Amino acid sequence: MYQACQKKDWKFAHAHECAIFKNLYPRILPSNARALLRMIVRTERHKYTDEDLELFSQLETHISEIRDRSPEQWERIALSSKAVKTYSGTDMKEETISAFGAKLELNSFNFTNILSDRIGLYLHPYAALINHSCNYNAAVVFDRDKLYVKATRPIQEGEQIFISYIDATNPVKRRRSELRGRYYFDCQCAKCEKDLAAPEHSFLGPEAQDDLSALEAAEIEAYELLDECSSAVEVDPKKTAKRLQSSIHFLRQVGAWPVTEQPLVSLRDELIVSLLADQDITAGFVQAAVRYLRVDPVAYGDERHPVRQLHAYELARIAVSLCYDADGGLSLVKSVGDIDIEPILLAWSVLSRLVELEDKACTVPSFKLMVSWLHDATQNLNGDKKVPKDRGDDIRKEWEKMELLVDTALKRRS
Repeated sequence: MYQACQKKDWKFAHAHECAIFKNLYPRILPSNARALLRMIVRTERHKYTDEDLELFSQLETHISEIRDRSPEQWERIALSSKAVKTYSGTDMKEETISAFGAKLELNSFNFTNILSDRIGLYLHPYAALINHSCNYNAAVVFDRDKLYVKATRPIQEGEQIFISYIDATNPVKRRRSELRGRYYFDCQCAKCEKDLAAPEHSFLGPEAQDDLSALEAAEIEAYELLDECSSAVEVDPKKTAKRLQSSIHFLRQVGAWPVTEQPLVSLRDELIVSLLADQDITAGFVQAAVRYLRVDPVAYGDERHPVRQLHAYELARIAVSLCYDADGGLSLVKSVGDIDIEPILLAWSVLSRLVELEDKACTVPSFKLMVSWLHDATQNLNGDKKVPKDRGDDIRKEWEKMELLVDTALKRRS
């Protein structure tokens, strides 16, 4: 598969870039500059269709707004354009290259793998025309080099398709700030109108009002920590986990901040990543269960939502990992806190539901294959016990235990 991808990319573009990158070595262009270089090189060699170029020409640049409101962004675009012109040897004017760069920044998607890990940029002239709404009805997902637009809820005939350009679970002020900062517009969707009409932090009870200034400061610090987590190349997962736990605990203890409200939703996501990176599988499993049972049903609604699907798969994968010790030995019963559970039964139950929903879910073919493979594998990890599908009563008891574990974790304000 890897060699096939190499061949495909060589024909698509890399044959025209290879000599440029070789001359640049050991210097490496930033990802945006590499993407811009590829676009210029392919355009000069007539590798795009007339239809693609026509659609691309219709995309917004917002160059005047970028120059006026975001000098750092404009400087980055201008420097990238100068570098691309120099290294490619193109006759294209620098101003034209800058317009390409601005369109790339405003209209590209974060290119991700099936586990939502960011691996690059993706610009498709058709997909770039889809409008934004925080009250979206579709999501963009990727499978290798293909982009899919999947409905996140039933869409009526004649209803416009909307995607969200940003994380729509964030508070309205943060959403609007991000949209204005990158895309230069104010969202007027029904969700924004409703959220703007409600008092800020209306989800907090009256007991939190005395500590509101402290909570607002903690909220700002939490978002700064999240920004740090997303931008850091190398971090100590143990220290990061402690900082995330401290932030969650403060928001929950002082203000009884709901687990379904940001920034707690993202703090928990990052905490799970850090715990697993630190090999604390048990704690990561409990936090993933909190997310699966208490957070996602409210934060993302429909069970078919791609984020809910991914988090369900991750819970199942962590449950399977919980069964193995450091030496690779398999144990079907594990102690979590004071409760003995059978993680394989829980994993099989979650995966069975994903398989059941696969024809309706907002997921891509490779994700479905991955789920199917792990689902089949869990059926063969039962020792001398009955296969999971014949242990319905045992599975129900396991979920009762999980409810207890989750409630205990939340009572500790974690």
